[in-house]
Amino acid sequence: MNGSMSTSTHGGERTDRKGFTLLTTALLAVVLIGMAGMAVDIARMYIAKNEVQSFVDSAVLGATLELDGSEAGLTRARSQVTSNPNRWNFATQVVSNVQTEFAQDPNGPWESSPASAGGYKYVRVTATVAVPMLFMPLVTSGSWGQPVGMLVLSTTANVRSDSAAGQISKFSFNEGLFPFSPLAHDAAAGPHYGLVPGERYTFRWAANPRLDTNTCPGDNLQSMIDLAQMGGGEERGFIESASADIIRASIEEDYQSVVRDVGDSVTMSGGAKQTQLDALLNRINQDTDNTSMTYTDYMAAGTGNGRRLVGAPVNTGYPDYRIVQIGAFFLLPASEYNAGGNAPFCAEYVGSWIQGSDNKAVDASGAFIARLVK
Repeated sequence: MNGSMSTSTHGGERTDRKGFTLLTTALLAVVLIGMAGMAVDIARMYIAKNEVQSFVDSAVLGATLELDGSEAGLTRARSQVTSNPNRWNFATQVVSNVQTEFAQDPNGPWESSPASAGGYKYVRVTATVAVPMLFMPLVTSGSWGQPVGMLVLSTTANVRSDSAAGQISKFSFNEGLFPFSPLAHDAAAGPHYGLVPGERYTFRWAANPRLDTNTCPGDNLQSMIDLAQMGGGEERGFIESASADIIRASIEEDYQSVVRDVGDSVTMSGGAKQTQLDALLNRINQDTDNTSMTYTDYMAAGTGNGRRLVGAPVNTGYPDYRIVQIGAFFLLPASEYNAGGNAPFCAEYVGSWIQGSDNKAVDASGAFIARLVK
């Protein structure tokens, strides 16, 4: 009987241990599954965060390139944000909860609808997405709006990202500048150094320029003709290598063989005039609007891609040819350059230039680039 009782007791202990092990295993399995589920949800949030950050970064840079100090520029900037192609949730969903704001200073204040567009050259974009949470609500409370242990098939966590960019002054270029350098009319008078926005100035002078005969309107002054000829030679304005390949690359592809800084000097060179003309016509035809006569017409049409708006160094002329500023110039229709390689090349002075944009910049003059500031 004692043996029988002993067997029963030991059997009960084994059964208790098995039950405890089973219960412990089940609890640990729940914990492990919960932790794995939380890891999945957290990973989804991190992925969404990166996707939304990519959206706001690209959107704010595109918007910054549209600002030109006008109400139309603000409208174009907003449109750049709403039409941004980047998506989230593995590129399957549009980022719809977006706010666009503008400022004159990188530290704000930020405004969605400024009373006047003047001076607003910074953009901030904020975007929020609701990421579905599948596991986290099962093991958390309060912050998700559900009590612990309540089975919830799906709830969401808001993921927010923001980014800001602005038009930042740029004084040094290793690519992107057009290989012609117009002459300043007043080397000491910024911001335009004697140039007048809307007027046409000389990119390349004709051979033997003469007053009222073969000069661009803005340079049709004997003083400017004399300045252009002081250094000798019949052709002035082109500032790149005379190699035909480099002539084409510098005009058509924004190539530079040397770094150019404001304050440095340019070296005038000749080069094949017909090659320059052929490349110039190709550059004009790269633009989706190659017919507008003026920059104002070009902006009103709204169909161009910016290839006719170029940044060129403006220099002081003989003897030092010092660069005083980088300005935006608008190339004329191809028909305006059909007089041959020895005729002058004229271009309309626009004012400030922002690299990579088909608009002028917000400030009156100078060169700029769109940069993230946050």
